[in-house]
Amino acid sequence: MSLLFPIMAFGSLLVGVPIYLHLRRRDEKNLVEFPTLRFLDDQPVARSRPMWPRNWPLMLLRILCMLMLVAAFSWPYFDDDQPVVIEESRVYIIDNTLSVQTRNRFETIQSQTADEIQSAGIGIQVGVVELGSTARIIARLGDKKSATVQAVKNLSPGAERGDFVDAFRTAAEMLSNSLGAKRQILLLSDNQTNQWQLDANSPPFLKNIEVKTVNPPAPDIANLALSAPLARRVTRDGDPWVEVSATVSLQGDCDPGDVVFLDRGREMERVTLQLSSSQTPTDSEEPAITGNTTTYGTAFAQWKADPNQWTVGEITVDGADDDLKGDNRVVFSLPPVRKGKIESIVDSVFLRRALSPEVISDRWDSRTIDKDSPISRDPETTPDVLCLESHRLQSPLVRSTVRSDLSAGRGVILFVGKITPVISGFLREMGIEAELSQKPPADPATFRYVYAEHPIFSRFQNMDFGNLAEVEFQNYRRLKVNDATSLAFSASGDPLVFESNAGPGRLIVFGFSFDRSDTNWPIHPTFIPFLDQTFQYVRGDEKTETFFQPGESVVWDLPAGNQAEKIVVSPLDPSTMGVAEGIAPMVIEVEERKAIFPLPSQPGHYLIRYDQTDSTGAILDVNPSPLESELVFETATTVLENWQRNSDDDSRETRTADNEPSNRPTAISLSKMEAMQQLNWWYILTAAMAFLMVETIWGVQQQK
Repeated sequence: MSLLFPIMAFGSLLVGVPIYLHLRRRDEKNLVEFPTLRFLDDQPVARSRPMWPRNWPLMLLRILCMLMLVAAFSWPYFDDDQPVVIEESRVYIIDNTLSVQTRNRFETIQSQTADEIQSAGIGIQVGVVELGSTARIIARLGDKKSATVQAVKNLSPGAERGDFVDAFRTAAEMLSNSLGAKRQILLLSDNQTNQWQLDANSPPFLKNIEVKTVNPPAPDIANLALSAPLARRVTRDGDPWVEVSATVSLQGDCDPGDVVFLDRGREMERVTLQLSSSQTPTDSEEPAITGNTTTYGTAFAQWKADPNQWTVGEITVDGADDDLKGDNRVVFSLPPVRKGKIESIVDSVFLRRALSPEVISDRWDSRTIDKDSPISRDPETTPDVLCLESHRLQSPLVRSTVRSDLSAGRGVILFVGKITPVISGFLREMGIEAELSQKPPADPATFRYVYAEHPIFSRFQNMDFGNLAEVEFQNYRRLKVNDATSLAFSASGDPLVFESNAGPGRLIVFGFSFDRSDTNWPIHPTFIPFLDQTFQYVRGDEKTETFFQPGESVVWDLPAGNQAEKIVVSPLDPSTMGVAEGIAPMVIEVEERKAIFPLPSQPGHYLIRYDQTDSTGAILDVNPSPLESELVFETATTVLENWQRNSDDDSRETRTADNEPSNRPTAISLSKMEAMQQLNWWYILTAAMAFLMVETIWGVQQQK
């Protein structure tokens, strides 16, 4: 037996209190003195304290109560006769990627792991790592067995794709401080080949750790998979259409069934697949073989759709009898076509003509502000893009409008055709410095270096819309970048196009005006397409990404003009365009106009709303990785040998001061929390209180 608080044992000195009280008691009890009789006594008895207690049982009872109270607060507990000896530290890696759902293998792994943990001896430490898009620790070494088993049973099958090396590194880190003499990692997976190939040449990191893997499933796998959905809006004979396609692949031998195209839960088209050995989807295309997977090409469908509404659809396989159902569905979406608003404060004849309704009305609503016209901002007239020339910055109202639009997240395009002290000061405020000397170049300049990956230039890489190298500049303003990004340079190295970091909104600055005295661009075929592309970029169009995978981490930028403080991510029901049940919505704080959040582990549509509003801000399309559909397996012993490390230098670290290997089991003593969970304190305290009750009743009887 041990004491949790041994210092309280000094309280046993208080046993002297009842002894003192007994020794100081007088002989007389209930003595009443009468004045007339007090002097009649010949030999009065002296009132002295006897040196010997007269009531031994009562004194011993009080001493016993005091000792029991002291013992209770010292908190005695009992050590086990045989302390727990940790012989083995074991970490289970449960592969929860999509391919493990083949033939319900995940449920088998889950049940097997829970049973093994439940039957593990007291000398085995157990931890559990779940492998999804990342490695997640769901039970640590030293956790209670019941909690670990429950954590394993609470796992749900996911559709993510992860890396084995990430899970093994996490498990090795857990075992680095383990108590067991034997350290072991048990991988419960389907041992997918392409999953082992990720980081197969990683430096060794499994130091003196034994690794066991389960046997792979049977090789006769049949799987039909859909991947790579593509959707776009087209116009045919004046009518809006939607074209949708998806890649179809088959592994093994199974009945392919039909490919069904849905839009908002309604079936739009059904394509019957003929994937037998003697048939292909088209007469001109032969199936491509990749490993054990045959790619049969593309399933295609089209239908009329309202361009002013969201297209939220999915492609499914109906009637396929395969071993993996999780890759029989992909989703896609298209945002509604929304006209943008442009407000122009320009005098250039070419810009006014390019922004006229006859030229750009199909995609933009344009409004021109003359010199004497007022500038107003209200919900109906507020533009998405403000387009102006630098000489109009002489007006304080125009400068204030530019600042307010950028602060509100709206886009601004500035053409610098004139430099004055006022304009130079405003450009400096935007992070651009105008040089003092503004001599025109001796020879016509052209674009020499262009940031081709930037959205305003990316459209012109294949020259379908014209060749930007043919654009010449007779004159331009020499500007230096302080807090801006140069997007294009002239042949002499002077920057011509900038993107300034002037606020939440996007600001594109051109070091020239769109006038024939500066450039021939206004009469070049790329002029109108380039303006349209630039307007689209600075507006910050809300685009639905289609390449997200389950569990992927997303960095979401607020669209231009949006000042939301939170975004809400929730599953979407396409048939009702409302929030679907099953997965709780996520509320994410927006910091610096960005929101970072992980996607759920299940594929499907996910709705983004801003600041708890009911309107649809964006829709995320989450589809499984096509690599998870390649159901080819191996034992991967070679990879594990590369990762394991058992060198002579490492073995020295495991030796004790006596130069003996420290492979003895580790005994762990009772922890403070476990000692406090014993009920000895309550038993002793209850007995002490009972004895005090008896002592009180006995003492009262003695006084009578």
